[in-house]
Amino acid sequence: MSKPSIMNPDADPPSPRAGLGNLRTGVVAAALLATTSLIAHPAFAQVACSDLTSLRLPDNTVITTAQDVPAGSFTPPGSTTALTGLPEFCRVAGTISPTADSDIGFEVWLPTTTWNGKYEGTGNGGLAGSIVYSALQESIQHGFAGSNTDTGHNNANGAGAFALGHPQKIIDFGYRSTHLTAVISKLVVAAFYGKAASESYFNGCSQGGQEALMEAQRFPNDYNGIVAGDPDNYMTHHEVGAHLWVTLNEFGPNDNGVLQTADLQPLGDAVNAVCDAQDGLADGILNDPLTCHFNPSVLLCQNGNTTDCLTAQQVQTVKAIYNGPDSVTYAGYYPGFLRGGEATNWPGYISALGPDLDVHSELGLPFFKYFVFQDPNWDFHTWQFTPANLAMIDQRFASILNAVNPNLRPFKNAGGKLIQFHGFADPDVPPLNSINYYNSVVSFFSDANSGNEEVGKSKVDSFYRLFMVPGMGHCGGGNAPNVFNGSTQGAPMDPQHDIVLALDQWVTNGTAPNQIIATQYAAATTAGAAPTVVRTRPLCPWPLLATWTHKGSEDNAASFTCAPPTAKQLTEAEQQ
Repeated sequence: MSKPSIMNPDADPPSPRAGLGNLRTGVVAAALLATTSLIAHPAFAQVACSDLTSLRLPDNTVITTAQDVPAGSFTPPGSTTALTGLPEFCRVAGTISPTADSDIGFEVWLPTTTWNGKYEGTGNGGLAGSIVYSALQESIQHGFAGSNTDTGHNNANGAGAFALGHPQKIIDFGYRSTHLTAVISKLVVAAFYGKAASESYFNGCSQGGQEALMEAQRFPNDYNGIVAGDPDNYMTHHEVGAHLWVTLNEFGPNDNGVLQTADLQPLGDAVNAVCDAQDGLADGILNDPLTCHFNPSVLLCQNGNTTDCLTAQQVQTVKAIYNGPDSVTYAGYYPGFLRGGEATNWPGYISALGPDLDVHSELGLPFFKYFVFQDPNWDFHTWQFTPANLAMIDQRFASILNAVNPNLRPFKNAGGKLIQFHGFADPDVPPLNSINYYNSVVSFFSDANSGNEEVGKSKVDSFYRLFMVPGMGHCGGGNAPNVFNGSTQGAPMDPQHDIVLALDQWVTNGTAPNQIIATQYAAATTAGAAPTVVRTRPLCPWPLLATWTHKGSEDNAASFTCAPPTAKQLTEAEQQ
């Protein structure tokens, strides 16, 4: 069985933010054109968009497409759905080949008349494998020059199949593609506009959150500011302790514990009945799910009843999902999922989509088939939670895929700012994963200051803030305010409502975000109609939470303040 080679995490020196000097190729002329004709966009562009195909770039980079796109709409390759509301831009697409087995696709979109002078790299989801065009759309609607990468593979043969016999592609996926896309994109930006971007940001959620934290930890000079959402940054433990754990508990060995979507409404209702009002508001949102210890055994079907209840096997499945895998791995291996949002966020992720199929199995089983066992026919029922198996996965993949290093001092010293967010009702990546990483960074800076936690927390707050989002699912969704990250979602584009613009404000003028307002919209009833605001709430820097002042509407963010949690810590027995 071939194993992917482990690459030295420091093998690639960080690239400078300006993007033009001291690259590892040592070629300052990499950004120069074979031709330098001007085009009719004198406000910014120094060369014709089409001439960017002549760029000489490092890492065997080839620009395959450079086209002017008029303002209005654009239909991405392979799609029949147009992206709308776009400014005029220059679309650049190409490939980066740092090794003989690398084929990293990327695109850079360059607004020709609305550029704000800055650059934004964007992230992926799942096991990646395609350009995320909606992310590029949001970038240029914000005024940024934006980039995205397929992380070095496509999914033509199925998700994860790229890893079969291709260790270099695993490295490209793990961190190299995101870094090199930043390097190359900044060169393209500088060539097109005739000057480097004044600031560079990265914005990603899920796998993009892993990419974001990987950039902060491994390449601290790539970006001035980073947004990391719902990150699966402890990827080896996430694959075992979330994806495989949920799959085995629900579908193995005899599919007796399968949860159907119809089972989730009574489960969610029961959780809310016990825990919802702990924060003083019965609003369907668990503001602090850490205080909820609801026991699903109260839903056990009795006396032949099969309606609005759970079978004994389903109760055990729910308990396993809440408790996490530590009972069969070791204490602290990986957290379970928090109570809350079962009816709105679990469907499809945790409830069955089909035989042996939910989102956890869709995302997780390819990892074991193609990364770990290099066997497309591997049967998940054969897995054993042995110390040897757990150690094997970490030994082979942790240095490539995990972004858990708490030492963010190089990023801090470079002036970087990091905003992390996580849905408190995320059914894909356990919310405690983000809290655990944040706490590890605080501990690192505390230990570096003679164990003084107050000093450590102060140093972390100066460059890194975590925002937990009550009621929100994975990167969005949920019956709660969940829109605060993206121009295409309808929220106001200002630093108070948009997390990317809050990051920009922090980087450019030093104003740290003390809250970000999230908005919940009603589903549109008329095509093209403006969305209706249901309610707004402030998101607060952890460990603060939005607390109702009992003055004003509970649906208005102005009626809340950020304060330490006040809900009583009830035991499981007390909550029954």
